[in-house]
Amino acid sequence: MTLEALFSQIVNYRDLIIFLILIAPWLTWLICFIIPGYWEEPYLLSFNLWLALTTMLFWVGYLAYATNTGGWSLVVKQADFVLLIVPPYYLFTSLWISKQRMPLDFIPAFRTLEGFIFLAGSFLALSWILSRIRIIFFSAFPFSTFLVIIAVILGIGYLGYRQMVGK
Repeated sequence: MTLEALFSQIVNYRDLIIFLILIAPWLTWLICFIIPGYWEEPYLLSFNLWLALTTMLFWVGYLAYATNTGGWSLVVKQADFVLLIVPPYYLFTSLWISKQRMPLDFIPAFRTLEGFIFLAGSFLALSWILSRIRIIFFSAFPFSTFLVIIAVILGIGYLGYRQMVGK
């Protein structure tokens, strides 16, 4: 299965996917409310954050692919607005619900989420910079400045990786 086929399937089942994503954090809250306890809740909230992280991976992957192949103008013209808004909603709602239930440091997936934010941001910045580089770029900036910018972005990505693996 190619990425194009995967994203086509997402568009084909958009209503069901949107419904499931909209209800997932509230279903998690309901289960935590029915079965309270500091033994089960971190794992249930962690599972919910992992699902939110997975949707964000698809979101970042789609945006990176679409912007590198067609640019932002193509994304604005062709992308489904609701499918672009739902993954960040799911992530922020899941984080808010998790924070209401217990401190975020007690949830195992939160550390991974923090690392993913650094990695995804550095990946998007790096892909944007590398897609915009032309010969003219090096006439405006010295090559050493370009290398420092790339090193800073890769350093941020490395910090995200270290945060994800817990070292």
